Amino acid sequence: MTDNKPKMDWKPFFWLCIGIIILAAIGGTAIYISGDTPEMLAINYADPYNWYAEGTNPDVGTDVFYLYRDTDISGIKPYAINVDVMVFEVRQSVHDSVMNSISDYPEELNAYIPYYRQVTAYSKASPTPLAAETAEALAYADVKAAFHYYMAAENNGRPYVLAGSGQGAEYISKMIAEWFTTRPAYLKNLHGVYLDGILQDEEDVVILLGTDV
Repeated sequence: MTDNKPKMDWKPFFWLCIGIIILAAIGGTAIYISGDTPEMLAINYADPYNWYAEGTNPDVGTDVFYLYRDTDISGIKPYAINVDVMVFEVRQSVHDSVMNSISDYPEELNAYIPYYRQVTAYSKASPTPLAAETAEALAYADVKAAFHYYMAAENNGRPYVLAGSGQGAEYISKMIAEWFTTRPAYLKNLHGVYLDGILQDEEDVVILLGTDV
């Protein structure tokens, strides 16, 4: 007797599984499959929830835009390529990092500190270049979006200082390098650049334009 049952085509299921595995490997972060650019996927900084600090002392004359050091918590999402800033434990880690880093900032500074989706240790160690490149592009898009929002909605022509630690220092340096050709107006009121450890040791201060706060 001949079995007339149609044979199951396993190919769609096979490719679906492959896709799920790939997405799991990159931690669920968007890889621009839809055509979105990193800039389109950046955090919305018009929402105060996306700032750790958004103008802590508006009565003073100098602002500081600070990007905190690495706060990767691999135990929460071990295969994520970017840090999820919506997770409570991540936000607590950001708080601890900021408190350890900027406790010596002059009290007269007005702090702006955005949450941003840093590159994770998993992404840095990934053998797949796409994961690391995608993660860094998204993190940097967040940083630029935060600063563009600050300049457009918060700065109002005030003098400001840029500061960064760890990944934050890398992104600060990268932004400044771009501004010389793309946004020279941003340099007008920039009074100083502080990178890695600057709050503890005077010799670590990097002054860009020859003026300190």
